[in-house]
Amino acid sequence: MKNRRSLRKAIAWISLTAVLLSGCTKAAQVDITAKSNTERLEEAAAVTLAYTPVSQSAQEEAASAPAQTVGTGGLRYDEVAIPTSPLYDLLGVSTRYSVDLEPTADVVKIVVDADVYLPDTDKLPTLRVAPRDFTQEEVTRLFNALCGDTVMYKARQEMTRAEVEERIADVEAEMQTATDKDRIKKLESNLVYWKEAYEKAPETVPTEISDGTLEERQLGIQEYLGKYMALDAYEHQENYYTYSGKSFHVHGETYDKNKQSGYDFPVGANIWYTRDQSFGKYLNYNLRQWIVDESTVPAEAVGLSMTPAEARNLVETFWADSGFEDMVVSGVYLVCDSPHDDYASTGDDPYVGCHAYVVTCGQSINGVMPPPANNGDPHWGFESCSFTVTDNGVESFNWYSPYAYGDVTTEKSALLTFDKIDEIFQKMMLVKYDLTGGSNGLTSATYRIDRVALEMSRVTDRKSSEKGLLVPVWNFYGTYYFTYDDGHNFGSDDREGFPSPLLRINAIDGNIIEPRYGC
Repeated sequence: MKNRRSLRKAIAWISLTAVLLSGCTKAAQVDITAKSNTERLEEAAAVTLAYTPVSQSAQEEAASAPAQTVGTGGLRYDEVAIPTSPLYDLLGVSTRYSVDLEPTADVVKIVVDADVYLPDTDKLPTLRVAPRDFTQEEVTRLFNALCGDTVMYKARQEMTRAEVEERIADVEAEMQTATDKDRIKKLESNLVYWKEAYEKAPETVPTEISDGTLEERQLGIQEYLGKYMALDAYEHQENYYTYSGKSFHVHGETYDKNKQSGYDFPVGANIWYTRDQSFGKYLNYNLRQWIVDESTVPAEAVGLSMTPAEARNLVETFWADSGFEDMVVSGVYLVCDSPHDDYASTGDDPYVGCHAYVVTCGQSINGVMPPPANNGDPHWGFESCSFTVTDNGVESFNWYSPYAYGDVTTEKSALLTFDKIDEIFQKMMLVKYDLTGGSNGLTSATYRIDRVALEMSRVTDRKSSEKGLLVPVWNFYGTYYFTYDDGHNFGSDDREGFPSPLLRINAIDGNIIEPRYGC
């Protein structure tokens, strides 16, 4: 039953996103020249645009409007403070956005009733970005800040004879009960490998203390693929397999690449840390709900006495004390165990319920916050940085695929007014979520847009997979929920990680950007 259910959900999800997977949709015809997509974007961003203010400012409208309650991801909070961004007037947009859409398919319902968040600036730049590696100075500062006075030991690169003996025993025990022919063949191969390793393994391996210094490592064992700088350090090393306590890791960019190997070298350095590895065991499967009002502890929180604002302040203080003055907090989320039975944590997980905050970070560009990164481009990952915080402090930290910020090609990008964005949104929501071609047992598909934000996001150059532009985009965030004729359901509450926008529109030229691929 579970396999059938998962297959049905997968088919539905594929059908819903088929439009964007077939290519990056454009709002209008463009002249295709020898120039790359990002080169055309740079030109469009530099065009002088005369903003036309609305007749009555959005601030005045919001001030005279009755108080209301907004909801995000099942959480409900009091209305946020009236924003002061000049872009509300300049782009002709209010603090609330509501439209009525009529999908062609009877099973589809789209509800748009959202708060609109704009950065407090009238200058949204366009700038070039490229992947970069972490510096030793950055690694040292983070290592010292996160590990503190804890003695951290280097990860051993080899096993003792006793540990290899344990692996041999595990393989032999499984061979006694295995029935699948392919699995038996694999076990036999593993047994040969471990017996050869046993002959070479030392009786003991010396313990080395790490001071956070990166070490050069080789990518590829049987075939040389390249080199990278790395660090793996642990608080405890009693057992080769079951490290406990703090851990700190760095995996840098691959260099000195063997390009004749045919290996697809992924781009994106990574630093990650956990205070207690049992905490992080199920973290990747947890749902995260964006918090609007950070002044009070959410009602759904379990075991949390600190407010989201206090979690934000903890992270801001961390950056300041560690010397990272350009890093800012972009949002605070409540992280919850996933109710999805495929991802449900086992009984040995001591962390249950909505038990932590995830604080997302990035480099602010003229006061414009970066959106949460989406899993996507397998070659060049989108930059993401986040802390997991509880009353105990920082439980985990992850900074992935940092950008090198290059030339600012336009200080003040020419942005489409919101009436144009509204027109594109209404058209493309109906195109993207058109289910008239078949529903695979789907009885209803409901999409709710509850937050609209003008943010910065990367657009990857189609001519170079390691170059891109950071541009202003409109993100339309929300939830989706599907029901099926066999009684099962599937929705954003079943999907792990950060909520992805249901639609992303390039604020400069109106193109639809697929969040997973940045094109």
